[in-house]
Amino acid sequence: MWKQRRFGRDRGIYGLVEEPDGPGNDLVVMFAGLGQAMSEKNYFFSNLRKYLARSGVRVVQFDYRGHGDSFGELGDTTVSGMKRDALEVLAEVLEERPAERIFLIGNALGGIIALQTAAELTEKGEASPVCIPVLLAPPFRAFPEKEALFGREALQALEREGKLDAQLLVPGFDYYTLSDFNREPYDFFMAWGAHMLYLHGQCISAGMLDELLELDTARLVKEYGGPLHILCGSEDEDARTTAEETDRVILHRMRGYRYFYQHPAAMDQWITEAASIVRSDNGERE
Repeated sequence: MWKQRRFGRDRGIYGLVEEPDGPGNDLVVMFAGLGQAMSEKNYFFSNLRKYLARSGVRVVQFDYRGHGDSFGELGDTTVSGMKRDALEVLAEVLEERPAERIFLIGNALGGIIALQTAAELTEKGEASPVCIPVLLAPPFRAFPEKEALFGREALQALEREGKLDAQLLVPGFDYYTLSDFNREPYDFFMAWGAHMLYLHGQCISAGMLDELLELDTARLVKEYGGPLHILCGSEDEDARTTAEETDRVILHRMRGYRYFYQHPAAMDQWITEAASIVRSDNGERE
């Protein structure tokens, strides 16, 4: 049975916890992408939570500050702030009920937050639970320079104001065929899990943009000292290359679609694969 919760020092992080039907020592925490609520696009994480409900694991979903129902606005949010929110939620959840293993499942930017959170927990020593990040379609590809992506005028306005409506950074109104969008800035935000239909009307801060541009997914994956899983489209060669260079990475190549939200059948495939990782005996390479 799931229950709504409030987390954080100011009780400003909204979430929910699904308690297992029976005994179990595993915890699953879900991390949505940039600008997304805890349910993520097409309710992916909510459906995954229901899928896992009878698996004997405790499942936590939450909205970062500035996202969904939690306090704040997206324009005041940064990547480092999102990681702090995740650590606050985890500290409370683990204090209530310790776990032997934690599966941190994140989409796009949420996968990076999950990986950073796992790394910080692991650094606390042997007494910490085993952390197993599961990254859904993390962006490995290199992006153009900031000026090439967004243009001088938009960046000047962003620097002057400190934050800017995403509509001014990525102009366009045709959310279905993308006929009036410049694809480079559009693809940049999509890679981090943001969907223009929901991102437009919200602000992006200069700090958020700078932190996104500084992220290096391949480096973070290689530096992480424990086992981790990456789910990616079958044509994502950058993910394949990184996995081949790091023996702790288990790569799951999903057929037909780059992102789970491209088709209902794709979402079912990604949910089934993510759930199978949690349900496996040890969560590591066999």
